[in-house]
Amino acid sequence: MNSRDHVQADLLSSMASMFSGGTNPLLLAALKTAFPWLSFALIVNWIPEQAEDIYWVLIDLNRIATVEIPRSSNDVIGVSVEVLDINIYKERRLSIDSRRKLEAAIELMRENYTS
Repeated sequence: MNSRDHVQADLLSSMASMFSGGTNPLLLAALKTAFPWLSFALIVNWIPEQAEDIYWVLIDLNRIATVEIPRSSNDVIGVSVEVLDINIYKERRLSIDSRRKLEAAIELMRENYTS
């Protein structure tokens, strides 16, 4: 198994955890509220901050949802969801690992849309 396969396996594992509510139940609730049709989404980045958790989730081949979940929040009302064009996200200063993860996620998303 090469490194791309490992990255894709990790992405699929984190997606399964997210959709089962194991990652952060508010993340799934916020995504389902904003995108009720969502059945395949990949977490491409996550930053646990002191006051909030920030997730970047690939929701289709063109968009990434940025979800900010305050640690003090117990429901979706305090959660912020913004949609970012994937090309704008790619312009950010991303580490090599983050770029690899994004490219692996895009490949998986393509496979999902053509299946």
